Amino acid sequence: MNKISMAKILLALSGVIDLVSNTVVSHHKKVSYLTYQIAKEMNLNEKDLKNLVMAALIHDIGVFYIRDVNIHDFTFDDPKNSHAYIGYYLLNEADLLRDIAPIIKYHHTDWNRYAGSLPSEYNVLHLADQLAFLSEEYDIYNDSDKIARIIEDGSGSIFWPEAVEALLGLLSREYIALDLKSATAINRVQDKAILEFDDLVEIDKILDISKIISYIIDFRSPFTVTHSIGVGIVAKELSKLMGFSEEDQVIMEIAGYLHDLGKLAVAPEILNKTGKLSQDEWKKMRAHSYYTYQVLDYIDELPHLKEWAAYHHEKLDGTGYPFHLGANDLSTGSRIMTVADIFTAISEDRPYRKGMSKKEIIDLFREQVKDNKIDGEIVELLLENFHHINGLRKKIQLRSKEYYQNFRMFALSETG
Repeated sequence: MNKISMAKILLALSGVIDLVSNTVVSHHKKVSYLTYQIAKEMNLNEKDLKNLVMAALIHDIGVFYIRDVNIHDFTFDDPKNSHAYIGYYLLNEADLLRDIAPIIKYHHTDWNRYAGSLPSEYNVLHLADQLAFLSEEYDIYNDSDKIARIIEDGSGSIFWPEAVEALLGLLSREYIALDLKSATAINRVQDKAILEFDDLVEIDKILDISKIISYIIDFRSPFTVTHSIGVGIVAKELSKLMGFSEEDQVIMEIAGYLHDLGKLAVAPEILNKTGKLSQDEWKKMRAHSYYTYQVLDYIDELPHLKEWAAYHHEKLDGTGYPFHLGANDLSTGSRIMTVADIFTAISEDRPYRKGMSKKEIIDLFREQVKDNKIDGEIVELLLENFHHINGLRKKIQLRSKEYYQNFRMFALSETG
């Protein structure tokens, strides 16, 4: 199987955060830059340096489940630490992210609360995080002395003294402040840092991460808490029946988990609206598959991934969206995803309605085939294997619903 750059996966995850808030992603880039510079200045070992930089890039990933989140409300003392604990809960599910999950869990925890019981290196991210906030509140270049005093006042309590010493040394060099004022400089150093520690991972290992992202997507709305998981398993099974290779079946499953990635750019009040969407709301909703395409464009080792995931609202007659592609432009994988998405959406129960009966599903699919909207061969394959595929969907969605209920209990305990 192909191997994929872990760095590109993290950049894609950072792109996911970008969809929610440009402020948050700008903050992540600064924190990633500062974490790298502080850790380098301290001569931390390669493993710690790598884990810190990786964690910094996605450290606020838990904000997705916090209602009315405002990144600027995260202060030096955040006793509840909700978003950090939610991020830890999710990332700890994936083998590839398990080493960075604890760093994210404690990135808003003062050093003196865990000194001696946890690695002090975790505090480098906390320090970088807070300096990034200070660089927004003050002019990092002209007010560097004032910022240095604020940081120094927290040494030994909020911050690890050795990390503070390293940071103060960095702040005495003008280029650090000038870099922080330049998006180009930050991006250059960030890209260098993450590629310095890049690992190539097997594609099946990416399944864990794609499942986590599907949870982030679906858990934002009570209407879709198991939708992407269902689409992934249906798409994989259809690709198997269509004779896809084992590797392409895995890619199809990943694409199913990520097909609604762009919905992270859609406001929760639109996602959760039970009535008819206004014209403006509908336009915003229709843009989601465009954003899916843009985020997945990072992962160029799998060129089909973005197409299979993002083209699920395209139609054979060219009336779909957002690219208005036609039959000649839509591969078998993209056609499978469209059928898998429709089938999962109409067969699954939602809080406001029951899923369709088998007869209703057959009638709807046959009508869309007749109107040249979707692929008739794939539809017939689905209907011939209806009970098998529907059974797989129900089983995986039930399992995902149980995970969601456990996650929700945890999240409520953290957020109140």
